[in-house]
Amino acid sequence: MDLRQLRYFVATAEELHFGRAAERVHIAQPALSIQIKALEDMLGVQLLSRTNRVVTLTEAGRLFLKEARRTLEQAQHAAVVARRAGRGEIGRIEIGYSADTSYSGVLSGVLRQYKRRVPDVELGLHELHPSTQIAQLLEGRIHIGFIANFVDSPTGKLPPELDAIRLAEWPLRVALPADHPLAKRSRIPREALADEPFIVYVGSDIEQDRSLIQMVIGFMPRVAYEVRSGFSIVSLVGAGLGVAIVPSSVSSVSIGEHVVYRPISGNTTQVGTDVVFRRDADDPAVVNFLEIVQPDQHDTKGKRHRGT
Repeated sequence: MDLRQLRYFVATAEELHFGRAAERVHIAQPALSIQIKALEDMLGVQLLSRTNRVVTLTEAGRLFLKEARRTLEQAQHAAVVARRAGRGEIGRIEIGYSADTSYSGVLSGVLRQYKRRVPDVELGLHELHPSTQIAQLLEGRIHIGFIANFVDSPTGKLPPELDAIRLAEWPLRVALPADHPLAKRSRIPREALADEPFIVYVGSDIEQDRSLIQMVIGFMPRVAYEVRSGFSIVSLVGAGLGVAIVPSSVSSVSIGEHVVYRPISGNTTQVGTDVVFRRDADDPAVVNFLEIVQPDQHDTKGKRHRGT
């Protein structure tokens, strides 16, 4: 049984006339009769009762007609689904993001724009440390990563399998308890932080996380607490448990006005927000996502940037 035979049968069952049915499906009447007979032989049951002038449905034919219509409708729906998936209009994209990208508004802005244009693609969202995102991109567990990284980091080369599109860059700030003596200053010298307890954001590579902070402040921080979310960093700073180095995008988090953010004297290091993806990404939904992120680029892979 194939879909063509089902279409022939449905046309004949609805017309109850072989000549009109043959015209409707654009084949010769003898060929239509042969296909209907082949269908009946395969099923082992008579579907149509034929006389010289009258064609009627048998009881088996009446019931088969209902199922044949459903099958053809489902087949048509399946074809529509396949075409839409091929255009990237439906499917699912797994997206990783670091906390800094959510605070900055970059993540929400891109996702809002994408969902307005492609509302039927499901988005799986996962808050992950940048190094974890890199690992999961390489493993194929996520398709897209929104990663905040130190722009000038000497260890920030992406693996060759990955590429990135730069979305924004943010200067770094010191997050201080509002009642901290240094909070009265408009700019914080790096040496003034030498004896401060630090709250640091850690992922799968703790040594790398600390070395990046060392690059910014010029010395290895005295770590008081290690946390795994940006919100936790600000919460602990607000509790007076230490200071932290954060991008200026986090300054929107006030924790009841218990935290202030100050620039660091002599620091030019910035945090960039990148969309990171596999160079060989060919899922149409992912390709569409990258085109929306960078609509003015003919090459959806964008310009290569440093990763985390």
